[in-house]
Amino acid sequence: MVQTDENPFDGTDEIFEAKQPLKKDSFDPETIFHRDEEISLYVNALQDVVVGHDPNNVFVYGPTGVGKTAATKWVRDKLLEKAEEQKVDLKILGPVNCRNYKSSYRLVSRLVNEFRDPDDELPKSGYSTDTVFEFLYEEIEGAGGNVLIILDEIDNIPPDARNDFLYDLPRAEASENAAIDEACIGLIGISNDLKFVDSLEPKVKSTLGEREIKFGPYDANELRDILGYYADISFHGGVLTDDVIPLAAAFTAQERGDVRQGLKILEKAGEYARMDGSSTVTEEHTRRATETIETDEILDSFDNDLTRQQALTYIATTLAIIEPEHDARTKRIYTLYSSIADAIDSDPRSERKLYEYLDQLSMQGFVRSEDHNQGRRGGRRFVYQVTDDPADIVNAVVKSDYQEALPNNVWTILEHYKQDEATSFEAPNPDDEAQQQIWKFT
Repeated sequence: MVQTDENPFDGTDEIFEAKQPLKKDSFDPETIFHRDEEISLYVNALQDVVVGHDPNNVFVYGPTGVGKTAATKWVRDKLLEKAEEQKVDLKILGPVNCRNYKSSYRLVSRLVNEFRDPDDELPKSGYSTDTVFEFLYEEIEGAGGNVLIILDEIDNIPPDARNDFLYDLPRAEASENAAIDEACIGLIGISNDLKFVDSLEPKVKSTLGEREIKFGPYDANELRDILGYYADISFHGGVLTDDVIPLAAAFTAQERGDVRQGLKILEKAGEYARMDGSSTVTEEHTRRATETIETDEILDSFDNDLTRQQALTYIATTLAIIEPEHDARTKRIYTLYSSIADAIDSDPRSERKLYEYLDQLSMQGFVRSEDHNQGRRGGRRFVYQVTDDPADIVNAVVKSDYQEALPNNVWTILEHYKQDEATSFEAPNPDDEAQQQIWKFT
């Protein structure tokens, strides 16, 4: 029973000293661990700038949470420091996160506005894309010297802008169509998608990949050092029991070697301890955190990363995967997507648009596809997989705004999928309209 005349909020926090370092995207560490070799390659690639040569283009890739952006920011700051010391004319833009810009107009406008005063910034609309590119070239030429542009999550650049950014922009000073005579441009692209470069046209790949730097996942010992550093500045002294950091590091290394995931585990474990009224964060709190972390990450994606249509496509793909005796083929995904859209009173888009949504989900790392060649008579078909556990996805959907999109019998079929008992179901006949839908939507 809640006493309404009492205030339930506590004025002190006995667990966390500062939570902000655990939210890694908004915190720049003073120490970068276990990236000496990658930073050495970075420095070598950009050394030309401070000795009077044109900048190189650099492509940095690796999975999420392995230090790509942190290392890039550190190298950027040191490069600017040395350029000022050497009196080298250098301007660096970014890192600009391409995920935040869903059109080429918005992305180019953001780069233009990096050069301009706030009262002279471009509006969100009003010009053609070609015109804002001209503005960008003018700003680059006006800056003169070396201009280095850092684009984070470069695989999220809108498809209609990729050639412009990854081929035309680095070569703009040599183009007759761009008014650049004095400035020299270098491009640094950071990608979470290891296969992104392979999907580009050969000429674009050649330009972007002048220098490539790969960041691999951290191992458990490296993660123990990194998580220990963040824990020291985030928790009060003596709060963590000795087994918390090793356990969080071991789990994270086993999953993806992703620091972000490890930090979320520590934060969640601390919150569980605080909810329990405990003065220490224990192994039990940490294990509870690892059990919910995957679902929480997917839920965060539903809230912040996916459009409505992308989310419905993601859910439909998940259902197609756990559906008995069915491959997650595009046509089957579209049937499920249409049923889900109808169930939540949303107008389904065309099958052609579904292809676009699947491509976008693939670029963002939510799904992957396999190209199955059926021979001369069968043609080709794509079969999709989700990159997270379908059970975690379903659990996240239940907690999201899309919970009404799930069919009533999803738990029954998911349980058979998890137990590899799908063969006990009779799969629907794709040629029989009455059997098309195994799922029970209301």
